[in-house]
Amino acid sequence: MKNTKIKIILSAIIFLSVAGFAGTAAAAGSSVYVSPASLTKTVGDIFNVSVGVSTSGSKVCAVEGTLVFNNLSCQSITVDGNVTPQSVPTCSNPYFLIGVPSCSTADKVLFAVSAKAGSTGAASISFTGIDIIGEGVSVGTASVSGNYTINAILTATLTPAPTATPKTASTATPTPKTTPKPTVLPTSTPTPVSSEQPAISAPTPTPTTQVAANEQPPERSLFLASISSALTLGTGNIWVGLLILLIIGGIVYYFIQKERHKNLK
Repeated sequence: MKNTKIKIILSAIIFLSVAGFAGTAAAAGSSVYVSPASLTKTVGDIFNVSVGVSTSGSKVCAVEGTLVFNNLSCQSITVDGNVTPQSVPTCSNPYFLIGVPSCSTADKVLFAVSAKAGSTGAASISFTGIDIIGEGVSVGTASVSGNYTINAILTATLTPAPTATPKTASTATPTPKTTPKPTVLPTSTPTPVSSEQPAISAPTPTPTTQVAANEQPPERSLFLASISSALTLGTGNIWVGLLILLIIGGIVYYFIQKERHKNLK
């Protein structure tokens, strides 16, 4: 009888131990995570991530912890509408205590975080003081951080210049006709007379009365020209003309005398 009681007690102890181990194993699977877990950003970029709880089949009633930003600056934190916040996290105080309605065994998104990338290098969003609470007991303290790479901003000198697309011969644009502009002739500007150069005086007009007095009438001019031409016999030299006249007169005189002597005989 005594041995039977001992066996019953040992069986109960073994059962409770196995049940407790199973409960602990199930609770070890619950964790808080950041999604996406990895990203590559540029210095100054603003991006969004979400924070949730993975129950791994355990019944979760609340989640507690504090966000930690490394090489990131918090911009805003917005709690999801499907959970009940007991302590709402903010950028100035990122502590949170979020209740899960009806102690669900399904994974839940707790809140969204907007962060700005810091300097070039590694950055992360992690947790401290995580406690995943079930029905009166803690079912997990694990967490999965978000790890990010921050690259430098590309300078303008590294950006390749756009390549111009050459036009094909079929799409040639006809050259528009241009209207010739009238040519404007330059207006000559009179050069001022320098004080060092003598001024050019205007020519003095010849009195018309003096010219009229010295001029010969047309009839008299023609008469004198005829006499001059007769005296020079058209040679233009009066002496030659007189010599020719003497020769002609001598010849005429010779024939007259010869005719007279003939008549006397």
